[in-house]
Amino acid sequence: MPAEKPPQPPVVQPPNEDGQGAVVAERKTARVKPPALYQVVMLNDDYTPMEFVVMVLQELFQRDEATATQIMLKIHHEGRGVCGVYTKDVAATKVEMVLTAARRAGHPLQCIMEAA
Repeated sequence: MPAEKPPQPPVVQPPNEDGQGAVVAERKTARVKPPALYQVVMLNDDYTPMEFVVMVLQELFQRDEATATQIMLKIHHEGRGVCGVYTKDVAATKVEMVLTAARRAGHPLQCIMEAA
């Protein structure tokens, strides 16, 4: 995260043409909003092996085996599970990577992204 810039000193303009005092204009520091976050969510199906889901969670989402297994069981029992929360571009890329891996392996696994 970039450090905030220190406030700029005010800009002092020279006296007006008629000799009246100087004009001071203050600068307002711009506040940047953090980017919107999105959840990457895997959806349950009756065909994709649980081992494949765990492997995808480990390889694409850098989850350890215990965490990946917990997420997989949540997907299995509740119908969906959050794999991670990312900025929009990263989340979209993760969804595409999951779908590509599933298609290559011949599984109908579904993955979506939702606003967090």
